[in-house]
Amino acid sequence: MQPDDIELILDADISEDPCLLFDVVTPDGVLQLLGDVEMGSNHLVVRDLHIGGDAQVQWGWSKLRKLGRVIAEKLNVDYIEVHGAVRTTGANPGRRPGVVRLSRPAEPQLSTRREYS
Repeated sequence: MQPDDIELILDADISEDPCLLFDVVTPDGVLQLLGDVEMGSNHLVVRDLHIGGDAQVQWGWSKLRKLGRVIAEKLNVDYIEVHGAVRTTGANPGRRPGVVRLSRPAEPQLSTRREYS
C-alpha cells in the first residue's frame, strides 16, 4: 500500500478541534478514526483514539500498523504517536492500551559498496 492508495476525509460537520473524525479510504475498505489530534513540526500525536470501520474487513494489528506508516508518509511526518482510548470492546474491555509510535519508512540509502566484476 502506497500513500496514493489511500484517502483521508475529514468529517467537518462532526469534528471540533482538537477532536477530529476521519474516514480513511483504503483499497481494502473504509476505516473510521476519532481522536484528539495534535500536529507538530515533524510528527502527529493522536490521543484517545477510537477505531471503527467495515466489519467485513479483518484489519488486524499488522495491517493497522502498515496503514499508520502510510498515513505518516502521506502527511509528510516522521512518525505518528497513538494514545489509544480505553477499550470498550474486543480484548480486555476497560483497559487503556499502551502508546504506539509508528515511524514512516526510512528513505532508501544509496550503497557506497563497490562492486567488482
